[in-house]
Amino acid sequence: LPARICWLGYGERDKAGLKFNELVAKGIVKAPIVIGRDHLDSGSVASPYRETEAMKDGSDAIADWPLLNALLSTASGATWVSLHHGGGVGIGYSIHAGQVIVADGTPEAARRLSRVLTNDPGTGVMRHVDAGYDEAIECARERGVKIPML
Repeated sequence: LPARICWLGYGERDKAGLKFNELVAKGIVKAPIVIGRDHLDSGSVASPYRETEAMKDGSDAIADWPLLNALLSTASGATWVSLHHGGGVGIGYSIHAGQVIVADGTPEAARRLSRVLTNDPGTGVMRHVDAGYDEAIECARERGVKIPML
């Protein structure tokens, strides 16, 4: 299966991951599928000159969010988690968290996929709720993202 890219949001990634896992489980795809995501994801980056430039609450450079994202991905069962600097703006000017998870067709993988691919984009929703974005608050309420004091 050649590499493919698609942009999926909160509530879509977990469904796609479970479908990929099902394809492997049924033998339609003959090998495990590795699912990653770009470091542009909203809850996984602190980059004041690019992705998080001009955050509504001034939290452009707050590095807590990518660290929390990496910890949450690890606790959720990601196959590989990384923290890295640079991201196109230079070392020391940003920090990003990355994660990859493998769909190998097993029930255990399905549980990990569901957790990782829900919690990872959920961090972006949480970050933007915390910063005061109405669209994120609406998304959290509509899609059941549990956020204290919301």
